Amino acid sequence: MLAGVWGAGKTSVYQRTVARLVKDGCQTLITMPQAATITTRTYTPGQQHEHAANILSWLEALTAFLEEIDRRFHASTLPRHRFAAAWTPTCVLEGLGFDAPMYGLPLDRAVLRDLEQRLSALGLHLVLLRVPDHRIRAQCVESTRLQRGAKWARYLEGFGTTDAARAEHIRCAQDDLMAWARTSPLPLCVIDTAKQDWDAYACRVADLLMA
Repeated sequence: MLAGVWGAGKTSVYQRTVARLVKDGCQTLITMPQAATITTRTYTPGQQHEHAANILSWLEALTAFLEEIDRRFHASTLPRHRFAAAWTPTCVLEGLGFDAPMYGLPLDRAVLRDLEQRLSALGLHLVLLRVPDHRIRAQCVESTRLQRGAKWARYLEGFGTTDAARAEHIRCAQDDLMAWARTSPLPLCVIDTAKQDWDAYACRVADLLMA
């Protein structure tokens, strides 16, 4: 499960991780980009509590689905099959509730922690991409403004009146996210993204999955 602030590189690592797993012969992939988890439910009409309720319902349904996939897999002969390594259900999820502190959504941490406990029991890990404080302005503000276009630039303005203020907003959000992640029952791996070596980071994630 990949988490990180805006511009941390989640999508870059997510896409490369999936490609690496396919290249290595993984045939049973369940992938879920950030846009399918929290983004589409945050930028829709409605109040924050309505968004939070919809997200929580969605996350509960997804967790139950993954539990059922895991149950069916272990009840079959597949774990003992000679192709078990390729056929074992493997998940690559982006965001998935760990965006909640960044968006200020009124989601109960205890409820989400319960879902994370269930996901941990399935063998999922949490990989948090951390942007060094001195890199936040360049990587999360200036670079994303160029890459994502005018609509994102307008959204970014809501973080502050200057790039320095926007970078500070993101730094605080990252601190909140780090604190949130450290309370998770999911095994945590923090990757420093200072070098922006997305291929290397994806290899680390893929190796974690295939271990």
